[in-house]
Amino acid sequence: MRGRRAFLIGFGLSFFFVAGMAVPVLASEGGHGTYWKDYLFQIINFVALLAILIKFIRPALKGYLKKRHSRVKEELQKAKELSEAAEQAYREAQKRLDNLDAEIKSIREKMLQEVELEKKKLMEEAERKAELMRTQAERALTEEITQLKKRLRAEVSLEALKMAEGIVKKTITKDDQKRLINLFVQQLGSKN
Repeated sequence: MRGRRAFLIGFGLSFFFVAGMAVPVLASEGGHGTYWKDYLFQIINFVALLAILIKFIRPALKGYLKKRHSRVKEELQKAKELSEAAEQAYREAQKRLDNLDAEIKSIREKMLQEVELEKKKLMEEAERKAELMRTQAERALTEEITQLKKRLRAEVSLEALKMAEGIVKKTITKDDQKRLINLFVQQLGSKN
């Protein structure tokens, strides 16, 4: 129906166009009938040619126009989808930009918390190692003091014996020596 209406409109316009060109020619010739018949024949030939062209070209032109229409429609649909996708990406990017300050603040706070936690762990580890080193140093020092005391006692005892021996040698007489020997022999005899 739509194609028939377009055809009739095209035919009518063509007829009026050709007829409109013929009127000035007829008026200049003085209205002789032969020229008018020639133009009428030309109009009929033009209309017949137009009808033949429309008859044979119309299906091909219609197919081409349908393909072109569907291609344009698909391209418009793709463009619409791309536009919607771009709009969605823009909205998401805008939303991320709007939230960027909060996101940066959140990341910063998280990093500060991690730094504080790591600092606390390092301090605890350092305190533990310091306590261990202090304990080891105290043990080593206590052991060293014990060894020094033993050596000092041994040296003091040795010195005391030497001094006592010196004193005894100076103060003991021959009678004291005899008496000590007798006492020693008696003690030996009583043990047997």
